[in-house]
Amino acid sequence: MRIAFASCMYNRVMADQPVWDWIAAQAPDHLLLLGDSLYLDLMTAEHPQTLDEDGFARHLYQLYSELIAQPQFAALVRALPPRRVHAIWDDHDFLWNDACGAELRTVQGGKIRLSTAFLEAFRLSLRHRLDPDSFPGSYDAPAFWNLAQPPLATPSLDLGEGVLLHLSDGRTHRTRSWLLAEARRSLLGREQMQALGTVIAQAPAESVHLFASGSTLAGYQRYARDLAWLHGLAATHRLLVLSGDIHRNQLDLFRTAGLLLHEATSSGAGVRDAVVAGAARQNYGLLDIGPEALHIRLFKKNRLELARRIDRTSWAILD
Repeated sequence: MRIAFASCMYNRVMADQPVWDWIAAQAPDHLLLLGDSLYLDLMTAEHPQTLDEDGFARHLYQLYSELIAQPQFAALVRALPPRRVHAIWDDHDFLWNDACGAELRTVQGGKIRLSTAFLEAFRLSLRHRLDPDSFPGSYDAPAFWNLAQPPLATPSLDLGEGVLLHLSDGRTHRTRSWLLAEARRSLLGREQMQALGTVIAQAPAESVHLFASGSTLAGYQRYARDLAWLHGLAATHRLLVLSGDIHRNQLDLFRTAGLLLHEATSSGAGVRDAVVAGAARQNYGLLDIGPEALHIRLFKKNRLELARRIDRTSWAILD
């Protein structure tokens, strides 16, 4: 099984995005988008904080329409079978830079509801390979304006071959980390952690668990409860975090009370160092999962930059 993963792309910054052609040439079985698939708060005449809900929905619709129409991205999605492209979000496709849903739900609840509905609609379109009419035809379509819109779904997907993919939401329930007592901080929220933890605990003991996260684990350091929960799961389950956000490739390793906790980050599929400024970033990752080992490869401008192999039984690094 081969899984391609990437994050942070913005066609208004880089209209040509060869990273999707390079991924297509690797013939993945799945594509995982790890957040910042669009940037609501950059290169726009008016910051989304100042927009009313109608203007915010129009803005969302324009950006998602541009993403869906990006030819290299669309070609890759359409080359994959249905239900093989999976997406989560981070701050820039949630609301804006460093947005924390728990802090903003009172004053920005309508916009959070809209951004949630738009991402769910985008997910549905991806599942149908961006087929015509798979994404609503206007910003005011009823699908976007459900006043009872539930929080973003965080499903656990059985990919087969003993592999489960867990899609997380690191924005809706996130509190700020500054001027707030450690005990009151939350990144994932209690209900999400309980639900994901239950699925992982009930899976066969030999399962491989891929945890999709918009934030790197370095970002979890300010959220001790969430990090302890993740380390507790990793101690007894084979857990690999796939993350984005930081506009570079990175491999990390963390000690727990039992098994190792691995992380592979690939960020900057189609942006610059600082999104709109600096050198072009064209990064992506590949994860090959076989019966005996996992092979992680991270590419920069289609050249191998970092690699790691993990023994599937011991969960130790092979090389």
